[in-house]
Amino acid sequence: MHPSQPQDMKPPPGTLVGPGSPRARSENTLQSASTFDTGLSAAGTTLQLVRDAGEVASQVPYVKAVAGVLSQIIKIRDEIQANNERCGEIIDLVQLKSTTILQSLDSVYFANGVRGFEDLRSELEAYADFLRTVLRDELEPYKNQSRWRSYINRGKNASDLQKLQRQLDEFKNRFSVKRLVAISVDARNTLNLLSKPASRAKAIPQALPPAPKLVVGREPVVESVVENILSSSEPRIAVLGLGGMGKTTIGTTVLHDPRITSAYPTKYFISSELAPTIELLETRIADALSIHQSEQGTDLVSRIVDCIRNAANPVLIYIDNLETVWEIESEQPKVDRFLEVLSGANSKLAILITMRGTQAPKTSFPWDPTILDGLDSSNSISMYEKLSRQPADVPARELLLMLGGSPLAIQLFAMMAVEGDSPSELLTSWNEHGAKTLEIGGKHRLSSLEQSIRLSVFSPRVDDAARLVLGLIALMPDSLPTSQPWFGGFQSVLPDGALLQPTLRTLRRVALLDKKGEPSRWHMLPPIRQFCLQLIEPPSHIVAFLAESYFQRVIRHRNVACPESQAIILPEMANIRGLLLRGSQLQPPSSLIGQASVEYVNWAHWQHMDESNIVPSILRLPILTSQKASLYRTLGLVHHRWYRLDAAEEAFTCALALYTETKDPRGEADIHVSIGRVNVCRDQLDAAEASFSRALNLYISGQHRTGEAHTLRSIGQLHMRQDNLDEAEASMNRSLDIYVNAQHRRGEANVRRPIGELNLRRGRLDAAKMAFTSALKLYVEIHNKRGIATCTLLLGKVCLREQLLEAADEKLSLALAYWKEIDNIQGIAEAHLAIGELQLKRMRLDDAETSLTLALSIFNGGIESRINEALTNRSFGELHLLRGQFEDSEIAFRRALELDIATRSRAGQGQSHRGLGRMFMEKGDHAAAELSYSGALRLFLEIDDYQVDSCLIDLGRVWVLQGKIEKCEASDVEILKARWNAKEKPLLSESEDETRVSI
Repeated sequence: MHPSQPQDMKPPPGTLVGPGSPRARSENTLQSASTFDTGLSAAGTTLQLVRDAGEVASQVPYVKAVAGVLSQIIKIRDEIQANNERCGEIIDLVQLKSTTILQSLDSVYFANGVRGFEDLRSELEAYADFLRTVLRDELEPYKNQSRWRSYINRGKNASDLQKLQRQLDEFKNRFSVKRLVAISVDARNTLNLLSKPASRAKAIPQALPPAPKLVVGREPVVESVVENILSSSEPRIAVLGLGGMGKTTIGTTVLHDPRITSAYPTKYFISSELAPTIELLETRIADALSIHQSEQGTDLVSRIVDCIRNAANPVLIYIDNLETVWEIESEQPKVDRFLEVLSGANSKLAILITMRGTQAPKTSFPWDPTILDGLDSSNSISMYEKLSRQPADVPARELLLMLGGSPLAIQLFAMMAVEGDSPSELLTSWNEHGAKTLEIGGKHRLSSLEQSIRLSVFSPRVDDAARLVLGLIALMPDSLPTSQPWFGGFQSVLPDGALLQPTLRTLRRVALLDKKGEPSRWHMLPPIRQFCLQLIEPPSHIVAFLAESYFQRVIRHRNVACPESQAIILPEMANIRGLLLRGSQLQPPSSLIGQASVEYVNWAHWQHMDESNIVPSILRLPILTSQKASLYRTLGLVHHRWYRLDAAEEAFTCALALYTETKDPRGEADIHVSIGRVNVCRDQLDAAEASFSRALNLYISGQHRTGEAHTLRSIGQLHMRQDNLDEAEASMNRSLDIYVNAQHRRGEANVRRPIGELNLRRGRLDAAKMAFTSALKLYVEIHNKRGIATCTLLLGKVCLREQLLEAADEKLSLALAYWKEIDNIQGIAEAHLAIGELQLKRMRLDDAETSLTLALSIFNGGIESRINEALTNRSFGELHLLRGQFEDSEIAFRRALELDIATRSRAGQGQSHRGLGRMFMEKGDHAAAELSYSGALRLFLEIDDYQVDSCLIDLGRVWVLQGKIEKCEASDVEILKARWNAKEKPLLSESEDETRVSI
């Protein structure tokens, strides 16, 4: 199947899927790649066992021979080509059998020393010779054989593997567990008889492990486990979780709790580590119970039960790392039966077990499970600081966040910090190497985070299909959703026979995944994800299938205003981004990646996310010219949103050239509109008007009504900036008519909002409220959070103008919450500015200052920010005026006036002059007040602003105080307007006008 195949990911009718088909070859490739990865992990496990056998090898030559040849075989893994299936399969077979044998031999040596191997000499020598033959004849000649040569010899290879399988099975039978255990017991009996022939030896009780010195964040769990043990008549407690989560720490802490010691005077600790069979586990339990070796015969279980049954005191048995034996499929039912027998030995018996994963043994009696999650952020920091004895700086906190609260990972991090590795160095290494970073020497699970995770990822319960699913989910930063259509799409990319639901359940049982949230998702802890990204490489064609399934859906659901599309796309934004980046590395790239990138960046732009950094990697791919043009346009929109105006213009210019090359007039028109908006932000209003006019002509000639409406709205907003309110109203009404006829709800909402702002400018509060309410209703229908926040804020401003302070407070607080929810800094600042104005009206000056200071600290760059900065400075001028701080008030009003002049806002200039007039009136400088009020009145008359009347009243008060009654008598608004329009009598002399401009 080719990556560009349709959504269902199934071959069309008649497509060959036999052994020679492309699909079958792809799946064979997957199996080979997965087997190769599995072999690498198994190699690590076997090599560790070979290293652990060093003490034996130094004393037993035939064990040394086996270990030496195995080391050579494993090292071939580093030399063979990854595509040499034959060598990989041979090594996997040898490792599988040898691992079991080495584990059993280790237990024999642990119990009996060198004497335990006397009866195995001939078998060990024969096994060493066999391994040498495999190395010489089967591996060395073929380790560099090409995939094509392997394919030619596939028949012979299969026959050789079957023969090798039979030979290895014969050796495995020679080293059967029952025989090794029997040898172990016989050797112990012989040694005891030789050492103490005249009397029965007395067993020495085994000591409990020491109590942990530091327990952080697990106190509630320890308390819960202790209470469960003490409150239950027959406690059966299972502490479960991922490796490194602190299960053993909790178990040993419970074991040493004084309340447990009082209730259970007799306590036993058994470690299941390196006990891969039930027989070896039983032997370790017998050792813990001090059952003498001479009594550990064939009926060992009965002897263990008798020992517990005859105990004088209540008994607590703690079995640590039980998963070592329980995870082996052949041993699992034996362990379950043994636990049931053990459980019935004594009514005063408490059993505490710890296991990797989330699944307890399958016994007839219920377990009381405690499943451990990672530590929270505060406990992670506390644990690190206590262990490292240094404060957690910013890099340390970032790394702790990535460790997912794993106590083992935090402990290794702290120990490396104590050794001198700085948190910043470790953070850099983590980003590059992942879990390999945290190790303190050695390959034991407690000294290496990678080794600890490896034990779970390559446990017997996790097969190749499960590892493939892990590798694919690791590519998805927001994990795997359970909702459709994503979940079904994920299943469709898996090879035939790989069932997603059972695989996910298995991964949850081994604690590699967890199902959380509402709606639920399959989550992966950050260290697991990092490990999988580093060491599990899903085949590229499978990654391509998964990426295409996401690309198809983001293209299909491109309408950002559609609630259904929002529900599907928004929760998957991080996953779409991750697969776009991964897809850009595939060769050949998907034919859909260009269009998918356009739609994703559009969604991100709509969500106020800056995703400009993802576009360059897509533009370097061989995508269609039309898609490149769309990407440049979208890139320009993102730059414009974040006030990177030069970068925005550059991107728009590239897009315009490509649209012209492909003869796409609609695309050209879109770019002219965008360039016009950039010019507005630069305060280049004439250039903006020219760009909008070119766009409007292209839309009209192409009969693109929606584009025409968009442009008319932009022209209307430009006229508002120019204070041409009549022209603005006409343009926006034309735009509204087109949107309504086209039933374009988002466009209708987007134009009703500025119509409301226009009415607010003109003092038509009822009309403004009606427009904002209509726009708000539409934004709610289309789930546009930014529009909802904006309209709520504007309705709050209407309430401020109406002096409805309680209603204003409610709406402004709600708007602030909306802006915070979508993390829009500009909106947050505007809300704080409005709240500051509200506090001024309430005379809560300190609160007002706090809000205004916060708003002013956010506004920076961009024309709209300068307009808001002017508004904030005017509010500061009012604040200082109310406090009687005339000098500070004047400074604030003059700063606002400078910004108003820079943004060509005549309405703003008028308001700043009026503020200065109020300040001079309070100061008693009536001449300066008259000058400022006159300047304000002139500006308000120029733009027919609603403040003409109130400004004229302010000016009349000054005239009364100055005794200029004749001016008051001629202060009829209509007369003044007529005089102004007819230029019969200017309100200011030329000298006064020059003074106003200088101010």
